Amino acid sequence: MPIRTPQSGDDQLYTQVDDELYEELATLAGQRIAYAAVWEDSLADALADLPGAAEGPPAVDLDLYLQDGVYFELYGTVCYPALDADPLPSQTAVEQQLQALMQEGLWLGEVAVDEEDGLVLVLTQAQRPMLYLQVGAWILEEWDELPDGAAS
Repeated sequence: MPIRTPQSGDDQLYTQVDDELYEELATLAGQRIAYAAVWEDSLADALADLPGAAEGPPAVDLDLYLQDGVYFELYGTVCYPALDADPLPSQTAVEQQLQALMQEGLWLGEVAVDEEDGLVLVLTQAQRPMLYLQVGAWILEEWDELPDGAAS
């Protein structure tokens, strides 16, 4: 799966989606999620402690490993169970939701862009949207092996 990857081990942090990047990301839609993990400590929490930090919905950092060897490191991600719903209220709620969805199989159903050209990933089961991830920033990488303790 050809993706735009950083050169010489330099990770590229994306915060917006342009037309070229959208085309690349859209090719990932339809892939099964092989593994998902919410980070214990998030960048969003660290930034929230800074003076003048803006209040907002609860955000988490997480990894999504796609079956065909690509994974996302997602930062400042707000998770919505439906388009018209409030975001999941905590890191624990996000972890529980992801674990429950992963047991039945979960796919990257759609790659979308919000009004500010931010990334939105739609996670699906049986082609039904189950979770909307509004991503603050992300790194896209390739993987050869799942993390320890992950079942493929």
